[in-house]
Amino acid sequence: MNAEERILRIVGERREEGILQSEIAKTLGLSKSTVSEVLQRLEREGRIVRERVAGKSMRVWLAEFSPKPIEGRVRVGVLRASEYPHVLLACDEVDAIVKVFDSAIELTKALSFGYIDLGVSPFVTQTMFALTLRSIRIHCIVAYNGSGVVMKKELGRCRSFGTSELSAMESNLKLFLERLGLDINRLTFKYFSSPESMVKLFKACEFDAVAIWEPYFTSLKGKYDWIEFREVIGDFPCCSLASNVRFYEERRDVVRNFVEGLRSYTEFDERRGARIVSEVMGFEEETVARSFESYRFSAELKQESFRFLERYGLKLTEETIKKISTL
Repeated sequence: MNAEERILRIVGERREEGILQSEIAKTLGLSKSTVSEVLQRLEREGRIVRERVAGKSMRVWLAEFSPKPIEGRVRVGVLRASEYPHVLLACDEVDAIVKVFDSAIELTKALSFGYIDLGVSPFVTQTMFALTLRSIRIHCIVAYNGSGVVMKKELGRCRSFGTSELSAMESNLKLFLERLGLDINRLTFKYFSSPESMVKLFKACEFDAVAIWEPYFTSLKGKYDWIEFREVIGDFPCCSLASNVRFYEERRDVVRNFVEGLRSYTEFDERRGARIVSEVMGFEEETVARSFESYRFSAELKQESFRFLERYGLKLTEETIKKISTL
């Protein structure tokens, strides 16, 4: 393993914490000049980020974990879902650094703390983070619908449900059940950060039903009973695109151009869209293509989107909406 590989490895191990440049030299037994030369080259290539923290000390991060924007690059976070063909096509256009998350909370937290510049995660999750931390700005809804409930028994007999916490899945599941006249206080909800773990335990019969998004929903539909959320609660905004406030203030033109690019890809070639989602997420291309039927893809933001959140108990004033979005 050469010096560059060793340096990238130790910097990568520190993730969000980063590592002092002097510590790299000391830990790896390399000269300060060698470390400096390698880091300068990696910085020019956009693979690492350095920032002066005290006197002459420099802290180093891999680009994907930098707590500040990277010159000339855009870091985009996406959830492991088939909801983002147009997002990924827009990312490909600008050579973005794409990071895939399993958890909506972890993605939105990374966006709020500046470890990614743009992120797509549940609209309700982004709204709650924007209200509490004031560190993200919502720009558009990227898709509507695309999820539902898969059951091992008749819905009225289900007593335990798997879902993801503080997400569109949890909010829609409870709204869905209430609309059907079920008492959610008498039901049990099991929360998961990983969709794969949730599906695995559902198949192992550890709970009766699961609220899941695409393409997991499509992959389960042929084996179990299912209902799409939109059949009961109507069309709903699922994920939205938001930016870190610092990135937005420094690179407003980049955000604006990305949103415009996103709009141009809402009408996309299905095979190309399925291919890029499959490559990035690791899903079967055929399943991804079938899952597209569940969505209405978008790149717009309207007052109606925020009004829909009232069904979840989030009622926002026009002044508040203006503070947390670019509407």
